[in-house]
Amino acid sequence: MKNLLLFTLLIISTSSFSFAQDQFRRDYDLITFFDPETGEWGDWQAATHTLVFNINDNMDIKHYTPKGEVIIYRNLGGLEEGYTTSGEHYQMLHILDDGGDELTIQLFDNPDIGMKLIMGQYMIQFAKQ
Repeated sequence: MKNLLLFTLLIISTSSFSFAQDQFRRDYDLITFFDPETGEWGDWQAATHTLVFNINDNMDIKHYTPKGEVIIYRNLGGLEEGYTTSGEHYQMLHILDDGGDELTIQLFDNPDIGMKLIMGQYMIQFAKQ
């Protein structure tokens, strides 16, 4: 019985390590906001944001803002992948912010498109110049 329990524990710990991703960083220098009332995106503004993905075993995300704030987004799972109608690949992840609000991150492979932070009908897009 001890051997079976030890074997099961070994399998579970090996499985969770195989799903873990390496930590990586994305730097953005532009930001724009979507207004759901007008259905339009605002003008791009200069703003330096850095996100570090997979900061721990839960694959949480750390967001450094231009004001020097650090926001931790808790990974809620539900990773989805897809392509836009123009063929751009992205990944979407459901997260929880410091205030307890559920958000979605849409991370594009193309840094010119960058990343969208989606909060219901509101969206913020980060990109590289």
